[in-house]
Amino acid sequence: MIYVIGPSHLHEKFTKVIDHELKQKTLFPNCALTGIWGVPNWSIELHTHIQNAYKKYKTVVWLVSEYKLHNFEYPELLKLPDNELYYNSQYVDGAISKSYMTPEHIHFLGNHTLKVVDDVIRKYPNIKLIFWCLYKRTKANSNSSYPRDLWYDSIKTRYKANILDIDNFTTPREFNRKLRDDSAHPNKDGYILLDTMIRSLTTSDTKYH
Repeated sequence: MIYVIGPSHLHEKFTKVIDHELKQKTLFPNCALTGIWGVPNWSIELHTHIQNAYKKYKTVVWLVSEYKLHNFEYPELLKLPDNELYYNSQYVDGAISKSYMTPEHIHFLGNHTLKVVDDVIRKYPNIKLIFWCLYKRTKANSNSSYPRDLWYDSIKTRYKANILDIDNFTTPREFNRKLRDDSAHPNKDGYILLDTMIRSLTTSDTKYH
């Protein structure tokens, strides 16, 4: 059994487009999906879910959120002690604030996310990572304003032992066709892509090479 956790991309509001396939188990068979609406990468709740799932499931896959998600918690993250990475996030509508979108904010939030990912891998070394949102922001969108060291290609090198690399399954142009909106929520073809990526953990087959 594979446990897959992530933000709203895995929430039932968006997965309803594949309700039939989920019920028939033609997509995500032997998977437990958990989508937490607007969850930032530093969420205590998210970390608790991963911690508990790692004890229970053979494989855990984390769909890493957009760096900017809950960027309004930037002031609170700055106040965290040096040895603390996680914050008790409160989920609200409008999970990205225009007040914290400068390069300085993105640099801090991106690097804080990477510290969290490093910590998660240290604790749960077999976890698998999918940087879905980052692929949209910095690979499918070639004009990203994100700092270069936070782009997808840099991150996939950093986490090569844990990442499910989207480049092994599709192209940036095709990826864009598998999204329903600018927030990178998958359409039906996007969920088929995610399913293929997760199935690759138990088979050597992929759709694209």
